[in-house]
Amino acid sequence: MSDFFDITRQDQMQNDEIEILDKQKQKHEFKLIGCERKVPGHTMFCINLKTGEIKKAPIDHSKDIDFKTREPVYRDRIVIEPDCLYRQALNKKNFIKRLIREGIIVKKQ
Repeated sequence: MSDFFDITRQDQMQNDEIEILDKQKQKHEFKLIGCERKVPGHTMFCINLKTGEIKKAPIDHSKDIDFKTREPVYRDRIVIEPDCLYRQALNKKNFIKRLIREGIIVKKQ
């Protein structure tokens, strides 16, 4: 009981509450940069702009179910990685051609 009426203890508790609120404000914010309709026969590729690595984009398959129809909902999402650029292409060679055309990669001569 004596701890409840202790003024120094109350000040310390208020500081702890402020720190917790500050940490909650530091949550990450996500922005929709863009979306593309899937083109049949194309593959989503990504290039890391810092390392220059080109690979297939990792895809996260959803496991949701529509409760009205009780059927699975197929929505594939791409796992967004930092410093990466995503484009659809027929194959890796075609993806590199598109990057050269857009000016992202400088053609080696």
